[in-house]
Amino acid sequence: MTAEAIRDARATEQYWTPERIRAAVPMDAVQDGGKGREAAGAPGAGRRSMVPTHRADAGVATVGVFLIRSADGSATPNQFCSASAVASPTKSLVLTAAHCLTGDKPYRDAAFVPGYRAGASQAGEAGETPYGLFPVQVGKVWIDGRYLTSSPSDDVDFAIVRVGPNSQGQLLEDAVGGGNRLTSVSSAQLARKDVTLVGYPGGQKTPLSCVNDTTAFQGRFLQIQCDGYRSGVSGGPFLEHFDGSRGDLVGAIGGYKTGGPTADVSYSSQFDGDVFRLYRQAVGDAVPDSAGPLGDGSTWQHATAMTGGRFHTTSVRNGTGDLIVRWSDGELSLYPGNRQYGFGEDITLVKKNELWKQAKAITAGDFTGDSTDDLLVRWANGKLTLYKDVNETNKLRNEIQLKGPNGTWTHAYGLAAGRFGGGNTRRDDLVVRWSDGEVTLYTNVDGKGLHAEKQLAKRNPTWTHAADLAAGDFRTAAGDQDLVVRWSDGEVTGYEDVAAKGLNGEHRLRPAKSAWRTGRLVTAGAYGGGTRQDDLIALWPGGKLAMNGDTTLTALGRERVLVPARVG
Repeated sequence: MTAEAIRDARATEQYWTPERIRAAVPMDAVQDGGKGREAAGAPGAGRRSMVPTHRADAGVATVGVFLIRSADGSATPNQFCSASAVASPTKSLVLTAAHCLTGDKPYRDAAFVPGYRAGASQAGEAGETPYGLFPVQVGKVWIDGRYLTSSPSDDVDFAIVRVGPNSQGQLLEDAVGGGNRLTSVSSAQLARKDVTLVGYPGGQKTPLSCVNDTTAFQGRFLQIQCDGYRSGVSGGPFLEHFDGSRGDLVGAIGGYKTGGPTADVSYSSQFDGDVFRLYRQAVGDAVPDSAGPLGDGSTWQHATAMTGGRFHTTSVRNGTGDLIVRWSDGELSLYPGNRQYGFGEDITLVKKNELWKQAKAITAGDFTGDSTDDLLVRWANGKLTLYKDVNETNKLRNEIQLKGPNGTWTHAYGLAAGRFGGGNTRRDDLVVRWSDGEVTLYTNVDGKGLHAEKQLAKRNPTWTHAADLAAGDFRTAAGDQDLVVRWSDGEVTGYEDVAAKGLNGEHRLRPAKSAWRTGRLVTAGAYGGGTRQDDLIALWPGGKLAMNGDTTLTALGRERVLVPARVG
């Protein structure tokens, strides 16, 4: 414990007098132009599951107000959200909503006040701030990079901050007796029993507490019905096994419409690997994320082709998938995978030019047999080009022409390279969907050309509607790869072990007329959760880029939004 840290706490206390804390206004109401959460009537939420809410006048040890002093000259500079202490080896972590800490307005004197209770204390009570004030340490705020973009992803509306000691020199958890246990919630477990919701509404600043069951909303948010949760409750915890002081932290008010547009229904982003990644960053004192490296939807509306593979030298070494994207202006970009279902800053492989506007189909595989993937391109004139060992250094220098301009390959409308039974363990086999509906498998493609050809489907009208092809490992068994097809009507189909079964081992992942009829540019790779190529990426309207990680032949994985759709 340093003397400087204690001086910081005392300086924070000097600013946040009891009068200023009582007068602080809800952060979300300020962000929303004073409107905040309406009284009632969230769309789609019936009132039959509403339960009574009660005031926790004595406060809750691990839950408190999160104070922020706006530094932009605001008429209401003293603002607040709700937050909770998180159990960790540091004894100093707090979780709140990301939207409480983002935006283009600067702030200072941020602090967490656990157990806050408004009003004068009774004889023998510790007062309004029973455990003291814990200042947020400079630069110790961890927010997912996808929430830092101009169109924040509501899947990751949570933030973890590290606080210093109070003016008595106590660490947060030593003062409150331990934090809440951060708990993972799968998409299949969003409906939960007996969850306690705690938050501080504006005005009274006395915490409200409510116990109710949660339901799943849109397959990615927790939803709970508790009356009276007005502006100010953002960041307040969803707690299981709550003993009056602490419990298992399964959510925080935020996510869908920053926690909900009304006071009677609240939401939380799903607590999965994304929140645990931030937790590990905070525990390890890692550098926080910067704004999402993928940009925004206005950029991704111009993506015209993409494929997954292992290109970057780091990715080749650890078995991580990368993404290559061709843009409408002819530029070609490489996005290295980060092993956490995301990507790093792009590397320009080709600057914008007229030539690459003629690249009509691309796919990636290990055609030349040295682990670094190669890029296969079908051009508008039917030419077929192989770029060997594409990485951040070679880029596209190693060019091999497999076929010169010709009329036949102008009809190759879909390409998917994979391990389809060519007699080795390389991803050097190629499935081609032709304009007339024929589907062909070429095995053991290499720098010398295409060799053995096998017809998987004769010319037919059905396969003319196969919009996207992606090869991957969608079964638990090792061996040859499978094929996923997105059809123009929205059906998504997986074909098991194409080498052995052809197109007979069919599994329907989405029915016709599903939302996938508006998706496009589907590809697959190993972007997180191991080295299996079982993560699907798709581009959607508005430039939304999303990943369905850990997909199988029986179910698409939970959607992770990498780039939110362009707004407006």
